[in-house]
Amino acid sequence: MTSVAARLAVLLAVAAAGCSGRPPEQPPAPPDPVATIREQHLPNIELVTHEGRHVRFYDDLVKGRVVAINFMFATCRNACPESTQHLVEVQHALGDRMGRDVTFLSISLDAARDTPEVLRGYAEAHGAGPGWYFLTGKPDDIELLRRKLGAYELDPVVDADRKQHTGLVILGNEPVGRWKAISALSKPVRIRQAIERTILPATEWPTGEAVVKEVPYEENERGKELVTPADMAALLVHD
Repeated sequence: MTSVAARLAVLLAVAAAGCSGRPPEQPPAPPDPVATIREQHLPNIELVTHEGRHVRFYDDLVKGRVVAINFMFATCRNACPESTQHLVEVQHALGDRMGRDVTFLSISLDAARDTPEVLRGYAEAHGAGPGWYFLTGKPDDIELLRRKLGAYELDPVVDADRKQHTGLVILGNEPVGRWKAISALSKPVRIRQAIERTILPATEWPTGEAVVKEVPYEENERGKELVTPADMAALLVHD
């Protein structure tokens, strides 16, 4: 009995040692791109809509939505009028998908003059409808947002000149972390196509010759627009 008890004691000791050992370390989970973009590039700053409503950029305007974002100011006489007109045409082309499938956010770079009342007049003058918000806020907050979204010129001298601000429409499908950009001076049909590709997963993009050749590219388009919307995944590594 003594030998049996001794062997049993040894077996119990070995089992106990095995149970107390640490499990092998698991490799760290890859970062969640949706959370990373939210935390690093979508600051929840306070803005005011052209209707006078106080909102938070992330919580109220971007979270759970597909958005098309551009920066502008009401007194701009360079690219802004053409860019706004292009977005008006896109709005018409989207029809009842505006405000349902995609939201337009036009953010002023001139907070001192672009009050909600001024922006409301600008929106009405250009025929902006439901699902399109013109926004203003504190200059420092707007500057932070512009930088976080990558809407700035690399040359600091050019970037300091508000009349030469970058003319991008930043497209984001926030729930899935898909972010792209296209020139605001692109043809409205190109912007509309880019928005539709932002809404749909790649597996559901329209295909076929009729879609590809919906509007044939012209030679002079190549230097004026981003033919394929730029993938903004670089936002994950470049702040």
